[in-house]
Amino acid sequence: MEESYLVSIHSVQTIEGQKESLDMTAPAALEWAQDSYTITYTDAGGDLKGTVTHVQVENGRRVTVTREGDYQTNLVLEPNVRHLTHYDTPYGSFMIGVCALRVESDMKAQGGTLIFRYCTDVDMVPLGEVEFKFTVKPRPNGG
Repeated sequence: MEESYLVSIHSVQTIEGQKESLDMTAPAALEWAQDSYTITYTDAGGDLKGTVTHVQVENGRRVTVTREGDYQTNLVLEPNVRHLTHYDTPYGSFMIGVCALRVESDMKAQGGTLIFRYCTDVDMVPLGEVEFKFTVKPRPNGG
């Protein structure tokens, strides 16, 4: 994986009216296929340190987030479609329902942005909302 990009990630999680935000920047790869692209990066700190994350966007509307490492995730997000997802976290494993509320992308070969927001539930009981904004730019001097 050639990490010739930088990805800046801003996330906001809202549960029971309480907001928690996180910002990070990491070297990343940006790979293209026919109607999709994938952003790949490795978390450098926190509970997910060393976890490799792949964010694949298909046809500009279906987002799949796959994490490899100690905390594995395979999250599928599509507007107005509820998916069940197995989630490994530092606090344990569980199943949650997820449904995308927003997916926007203007990604090009030279970078761009991806924004997605989704709601979560456990046994159809609303849990909260999460929003991610990925900004991808070429690394100075190609990495």
